[in-house]
Amino acid sequence: MSQRTWFITGVSSGFGRQLTDQLLERGDRVVGTVRDISKIADLSNGYPESFFAEVLDVTDRDAVRKVVEHSFTKLGRIDVVISNAGYGLFGAAEELTDQQIDLICLRNTHRQSLPRSKPERMNRG
Repeated sequence: MSQRTWFITGVSSGFGRQLTDQLLERGDRVVGTVRDISKIADLSNGYPESFFAEVLDVTDRDAVRKVVEHSFTKLGRIDVVISNAGYGLFGAAEELTDQQIDLICLRNTHRQSLPRSKPERMNRG
């Protein structure tokens, strides 16, 4: 399998961290976002050529746009986007506001990355 480039939010712990560890071990490249970069220093040190740490608040649309653009510019492509950054909200779904749904779905990351990756997917045959 050829090397893939992943963009994963929330890689400091849990599922995001486990997935990142496995992807790096198999030789893929990962742009991993966190709020506290000190929590992933071991990844930056252990995989300096394939792990690219970015500080990001996924609720900040401008920051998401900048990080996604920087990642595409630096790496040339992003093959897979995983919105993993967590946000907990308790209550009935029909009681949620649009703003709360935006936070849960974390649409910002996908909005910024999909238009850039779609032409590449179409050209791969």
